[in-house]
Amino acid sequence: MPKTLKKDNKEGNEIVVAEPNTITITNDDVSGDFDRSDILIPSIRQVQKTGELSELHTPGSWVLNQDELLSDGASPVKLIVLKFRKYFSENIEWGSEEQPRLAETLQDVAKMGGTTQWGTDGEAPSFIAMGDATVLVEGTNEALFPFEYELTNTRYAMARWTMRNTAFKRAGRKIITEAQFGLKGGLEHGDWSLYSGKAKAGNNTYFVPILTLDGKNDEDLAKWANSQG
Repeated sequence: MPKTLKKDNKEGNEIVVAEPNTITITNDDVSGDFDRSDILIPSIRQVQKTGELSELHTPGSWVLNQDELLSDGASPVKLIVLKFRKYFSENIEWGSEEQPRLAETLQDVAKMGGTTQWGTDGEAPSFIAMGDATVLVEGTNEALFPFEYELTNTRYAMARWTMRNTAFKRAGRKIITEAQFGLKGGLEHGDWSLYSGKAKAGNNTYFVPILTLDGKNDEDLAKWANSQG
């Protein structure tokens, strides 16, 4: 993300103001200006009946970075949610090469001339709510799950889970709700299990996330998890 340049009128010097996403790398072997886009975080995705993932994995499965099978959908994927961000994406036609515009707030949606509401004549919203969750996901492969909680010898990988449409409604809103009521002390206290279920729209059946809060992590695990994020 580019820096903002401001001019100091008295001295004629340019002052570089770091954007909020700027991060510090605590390693003397690298140097430069860094932001969050420089960090490669794996993604977790649900395999649907169509698409590139369906050629590699059974529909309904959960995978890490397209390659590592996390679950067949029936057995749980164990998660610790660290952060959650809600934003809005332009509701463009599926498969379009057009890049959707993104808005952080409803105010930004309005400034772009968009809406998140259905029209009186049934027109679809021009923007839809989305969510990005940063999670710790359990696994066993040391190369792919580099973070070890030594008290239980459990391994984790940092991952990003992007939720759109039904995924946001079923899983994203559940995280938001627990953040408001059950996990006020921090999302890292939540012990989550992720499965796959089925939903139907017209004649089409597709897979949806089923996210359940099984309980709360103990203080030591929660503190360790929070330090990773």
